[in-house]
Amino acid sequence: MLFLLEGGSFMSKSEDTKQLILDTAKREFLEKGYSAASVRTIAKKAGLTTGAIFRYYADKAALFEALVSEAADGLVNQFKAAQEAHFELIPQERTAESRDLSTEYLRHFVNYVYDRFDEFKLVLCGAEGTKYANYIHDLVELDVERTETYYRLLREKGKIKGSISHELHHMITSAYFTAVFETVVHDMPREQAMGYVEEIAVFFNSGWEGLLKLI
Repeated sequence: MLFLLEGGSFMSKSEDTKQLILDTAKREFLEKGYSAASVRTIAKKAGLTTGAIFRYYADKAALFEALVSEAADGLVNQFKAAQEAHFELIPQERTAESRDLSTEYLRHFVNYVYDRFDEFKLVLCGAEGTKYANYIHDLVELDVERTETYYRLLREKGKIKGSISHELHHMITSAYFTAVFETVVHDMPREQAMGYVEEIAVFFNSGWEGLLKLI
């Protein structure tokens, strides 16, 4: 059976049920977090049986991942692309543009997150017990690994004189990501969040320049 949607498109009964499950699950996860939410309650609020939900999603984890994976994994992939863009500056002798490029990508990332605010609210505040529970930590690890390679290449080319230990690098990067994502944790409006991250970028960029002694 097909249902007419706004705009003239159609959704099958199966797709309609799947969307109902996702919408209900999102509200439940946002309210209670993954650990405290239950498939039984989600089914009851959706007017379905638990069996109907398991017909579409193998378990609670699969349901949560269906809600957040596209947004969360998409940001990771975009972050990797941004890192590669920095590496491309090296052979072009344009590494002086790295600071501005980082800030430009930060603006893009924040807008990406705010376009998918509920999904990132779940990842940051309600993912305990899922593979996304350490999302910020995983981003930090990714950033530190690639950035240390980037700094090594710059040092070999005589572009930086300073150095930083792996431990301190991890601590500073963790503080940076945590600060940026606090905008979501505290439900800041997009405009306010964009203003704050601009100031965060100035603060951390100045710190990096002081530590690394860019030439």
